[in-house]
Amino acid sequence: MSVIIEWQIFTAETRSDGTWNSNSPALAELLNAIASPEKIKEPALDIEDAMAHLAIKGLPYFKITSVTTGRGISSTKKFSNTNANINFS
Repeated sequence: MSVIIEWQIFTAETRSDGTWNSNSPALAELLNAIASPEKIKEPALDIEDAMAHLAIKGLPYFKITSVTTGRGISSTKKFSNTNANINFS
């Protein structure tokens, strides 16, 4: 499974190795610190989905925009969010 989150021009995607990839190195570093597998406190069926939910809980201005399962099925989930001036660069 791969989960993509975004906020304005910033996007980040979970990786199967439990890390984050982002168009902003600073955002990837932040997400790897606050939403890594080690930070997940509850049992999870899918680690990447749990990482994404932990990330948007810690960064409430982000939303999940895409979830791709192992079968290549993609879906879009909409979450309400508020715009704010946050600079991750």
